[in-house]
Amino acid sequence: MADPNVQEIENMQAELKRCISRVSFVGMGLSDELDSALSALRVAIKKDEDTEVIKSQIDTISNVLVSMEDKQEASKVEVAGITQDINALIENRKLPLPLKSALRKNDQPSSADQAITIARSMIEVIFDYLEKQSERSQKDQGNQAEENASSEDKPGLLSRLFGRKKESSEVTEPPVEKLTSAQNFQLPDELRESLQLLVDQLSALEIYTEVASKLTDQIGALYSVEQLIEMLELITNAFVEISTREHQQLENFLKSLNKRLDRMSGFVSRTIEFGKQVSSETKALDEKLQGNVSEIKQSVEASNSLGNAKDVLIQKIDQIVETVGHFRANQEANQEKLTKDIETLQEQLIATQDESTRLRDELAEQKARAQTDPLTNLPNRYYYNERLTQEYNRWRRYRGALTMVIGDIDYFKKINDEFGHDAGDQVLKSVAQYFMSTLRESDFVARFGGEEFIILLPETSLVDATKAMNKIRLGIKGLAIEYRGDKIPVAMSFGIAEFENHDTAKSVFDRADTALYRAKEKGRDQVCCQRAKTNN
Repeated sequence: MADPNVQEIENMQAELKRCISRVSFVGMGLSDELDSALSALRVAIKKDEDTEVIKSQIDTISNVLVSMEDKQEASKVEVAGITQDINALIENRKLPLPLKSALRKNDQPSSADQAITIARSMIEVIFDYLEKQSERSQKDQGNQAEENASSEDKPGLLSRLFGRKKESSEVTEPPVEKLTSAQNFQLPDELRESLQLLVDQLSALEIYTEVASKLTDQIGALYSVEQLIEMLELITNAFVEISTREHQQLENFLKSLNKRLDRMSGFVSRTIEFGKQVSSETKALDEKLQGNVSEIKQSVEASNSLGNAKDVLIQKIDQIVETVGHFRANQEANQEKLTKDIETLQEQLIATQDESTRLRDELAEQKARAQTDPLTNLPNRYYYNERLTQEYNRWRRYRGALTMVIGDIDYFKKINDEFGHDAGDQVLKSVAQYFMSTLRESDFVARFGGEEFIILLPETSLVDATKAMNKIRLGIKGLAIEYRGDKIPVAMSFGIAEFENHDTAKSVFDRADTALYRAKEKGRDQVCCQRAKTNN
């Protein structure tokens, strides 16, 4: 006789497995990897696998959850990077103090999907500032003579905001008389490049190619603040439209999926009803057959002659054949209807799968575009933030060597001025191609902004990184870049820092930036490195 305690434990185990199987449905839909792991767990429970197999499946699920948590942390670091970029943009630009103060107040912690809102808000702050300056100018028109006398020694508002730096002590330009004056308005190269990067992102989408081409022409012909603001609004609205279209596509897909799930639910309900009907009809057939057999027995026993018994037997057999015929006809009709439902459901599932695949491919393509610099085809700054988080977490866990390199093309502004911006673009493409063909597969290089690149070298010490970057520096210096028959000389300076001790990503970046600054001071075309300070 079985031990009741053992039986009770086995019952508890069975009940616990059923609970785990049901609870596993709660995590469905969070990620494909987690769905697969949960499905494998349910299969193991259904097959009544032993405890070790189920424990192994649970460990797999735990690892997937840890990986998902790491990705969430990476997303937080990326958002922090975006906030840091905005702060750096405000702090590093030579803006008037009232405008810089207003932008600081406007900078609030935000999530990654609020970038459009931040852009709009910053545009509004700049526009409000310019309006206030215009109002002040109108109030002071009564003292125009005194202003003209004093303004000869002091540049106007737009000269301070948009005027180029003077390389020599030439005579100061006359004051700006109108905000829309074409002859006094000059757009800074940094702002022009930033606008062009945004337009390049638009050009990656086929439906915006023509619009992006026109915007590129307009950037080169900007002559007023109003045009600049109008262009920023146009670019912002384009990105809003893209985001809205993507949300609409996803919403339509979810609505279509919901309708198909409703149909699937109806099919399942009909299948259940069909099963119940078959069971009921089978039971009724059995009862009729048993009744007919009993009647045949009774008739045969009560019959006085063989002829009467034969007639009764034939009659009852005909009834049985008729009953079975009706049952078979009903079953065939129901089966035909069920087969049609299954074929319809299969077509809908294939359509859903195709649409899901198309949507997934589109999202993957859009993500790739969002992470790629359209000019050089290198990863952009946002993809760098994501990769940096991964490499930094790996370094903290395993403590293998990890080195960061910041590279900057020397005299890039001079190249643009002498040969034109198209020539500058050609230089950027050639340098990027050289990086991709020279660096190892495990290394990572991204365009950080303008003529600046950033490189991550896993499993590479500071000494080895310095040797490698000197080799790359010489290779870039030897590039034969020609534009319209002219040979363009190119050189780069590099700053290197290795992750050490309790470093953060920011502290290493600051050291690499300091090393780059030192390389520029030493005459450019240099490789400098910076170690962390040691506490004695």
